[in-house]
Amino acid sequence: MSIGVRSLAGELSKALDKKVTVRLADGKTYVGRLLSFDQNMLHLVLGDVESSDGAKYYRVIIHGSRVSEIIIQEQPVFNAEEFAQLLQAKLGLRSDVIKVLYDVNALVIYDRIKVSEAGVEGSGSLAQKIYELYVEYMESKKKGR
Repeated sequence: MSIGVRSLAGELSKALDKKVTVRLADGKTYVGRLLSFDQNMLHLVLGDVESSDGAKYYRVIIHGSRVSEIIIQEQPVFNAEEFAQLLQAKLGLRSDVIKVLYDVNALVIYDRIKVSEAGVEGSGSLAQKIYELYVEYMESKKKGR
């Protein structure tokens, strides 16, 4: 996989569950939540969709060959690099045990705990401490601090 393809897939991964506008080659647009995508063919699945003609749909599946533009309207709340620094400061974790995955806006701690905008995956006392810090972090980010 080339760097360009990974970068596009990473950007689309960060846009999952975010509000997007998809403009088609014929000029029609759809606004909805990006639920899924095929990185090879750029097929998209949108949920809770409104089309440019005002029609509303539960799901729209768009063939990749019809896509002209994908406009991401929401910025991610979670910032993996910022959260990694918070873990180092609050929990005293060393930087070598935290791996930031920039292309998917996530991080992995000790190769067993994953943190992304979706939450904390892992178990044990460290995962619980990270989860508590994650909840506090997300609440403060959503409040705009």
